Amino acid sequence: MLSILLLLLVYQVTVILSSQWTSSQFPDLRGPSVNQCVAVLPRNKQQLYVCDPDHMLNNTQAMQLNIQLQELAVGTPCHCQRRSQCTTGIEGSGGKEGLHGFIVSIAIVKNLYMHMHSPSDTQLTERAEAFCRALEGRWALGDCGNSVIVFVWQHYKKMVIWPARLAEKYITMEERKAILTKVNDYAQTDDWFPALSTIIKEISNELNGPPEPRFDTGTLSLLLSVGLAVGLTLFITCCVCAFRCCGNVKTRERRKSVERAMDNLRNSVIRRGNP
Repeated sequence: MLSILLLLLVYQVTVILSSQWTSSQFPDLRGPSVNQCVAVLPRNKQQLYVCDPDHMLNNTQAMQLNIQLQELAVGTPCHCQRRSQCTTGIEGSGGKEGLHGFIVSIAIVKNLYMHMHSPSDTQLTERAEAFCRALEGRWALGDCGNSVIVFVWQHYKKMVIWPARLAEKYITMEERKAILTKVNDYAQTDDWFPALSTIIKEISNELNGPPEPRFDTGTLSLLLSVGLAVGLTLFITCCVCAFRCCGNVKTRERRKSVERAMDNLRNSVIRRGNP
């Protein structure tokens, strides 16, 4: 009886641990473990952008989202410095190799492995962002920072939009928060398909727009430093000039008083010499 209980306990622990993903265990969209991402793969595995190993979506939903993501990839402009960084490796119209712009992918998990119980919302966000950061490095879907990962953490109903360096210029923190707020009702009811479909449309609109002007704090700090240095230099120069002027005035007054004293003494001697 005791052995049976131990076996059941080990089985439950194994099931729990297997459902808690880490970034290293999670399937690779462009690696040999891609078969774990979805039950039905597209004809070309390089055109798969959805990884749902826990099968939170059904096959139809996963493929519909994948079609949206493929259309987004070829429908957004390439902002990389070299055109070769945007080639798809697939023959396009006119026999030429197809091009893509931004690569948006979706990662869905039931739960992530964590070292703590009852984490705060800040801790959940940090864990989700760390997971996305690791996936960005493993998947390497964009050659010039032109990738975005949409992450779903079903257990905590948590969603994160994680843009790479270039994509962050087109979809800012405020815009990401607004998009997630718009789909929050779907997330709270585990209705992930409309939530993700809406997110894809919103991200596509942002990525097809102009980049947001970034406030360069480094340049501002440099300008302030230079301005302060110039101001201090002018202030010190004015003070030196003022001291010199005051010193010259006092010297002239002292010289004039000495000259007057000498004149008075000379006149006195002259008067005494002429009775």
